[in-house]
Amino acid sequence: MRPNRLGSAAWLVQPLYVAVELVVAAAAAGTVAASAAYSLRDDTISALGQLTCAPGHSGSTVLVCSPGHAVLNVAFVVFASLRVLGALLLHPSFAPGWVRAAATGLWALSGLCSAAVGLVPVDQRPALHALVAAPVFVLQPLAVLATAAALRRTAGAVPGWVVTTGVAVGGLTAAAAAAFGLRLGQQTWVGGLERLALWPAYLWLGALGAVLLVRRARVSGRG
Repeated sequence: MRPNRLGSAAWLVQPLYVAVELVVAAAAAGTVAASAAYSLRDDTISALGQLTCAPGHSGSTVLVCSPGHAVLNVAFVVFASLRVLGALLLHPSFAPGWVRAAATGLWALSGLCSAAVGLVPVDQRPALHALVAAPVFVLQPLAVLATAAALRRTAGAVPGWVVTTGVAVGGLTAAAAAAFGLRLGQQTWVGGLERLALWPAYLWLGALGAVLLVRRARVSGRG
């Protein structure tokens, strides 16, 4: 498989992370012993990666147990690594310039931080977990915006709607990340805002990967 196709495929599969998280959350919600039902709205994503039963967010005293913590922590590392791989392999496909460099660098940095989140569960090393997790909420929205800008500068790379939705997703996730930061320590909507800050980027990358693969297939067909 050529590098640009492999890079597109690495981004195409990103929405599967959301599916993995939902499955792990469902397992946590179904846990009976020593645990309340896990709340996608109120509890943080990191709570699903806890090795022990602990509060679902800093504003809660109710214990949450996550039997699928190993699955989610592996998913953090795998999908983050694929985001970095996709950015590096697709780098030559975008128009040269500082915007392309910024997009690649931002995905690489945010991906490394996301992978680190899976290596330091919040209940084991909370300070280090917070240190590696916090940059993701800044870097990832910027990565989406920079990628949309790079696509705009690359003639014929993608349809206009991909760029437009990229700008919208970047703005939405940036605003949600800010709201999530302000909401930390509260009892409700912590998890919902965190997911709004992260999930749309993964869905957009999936759509972008699909578009890039289809365009590449059409070009190859004409050739």
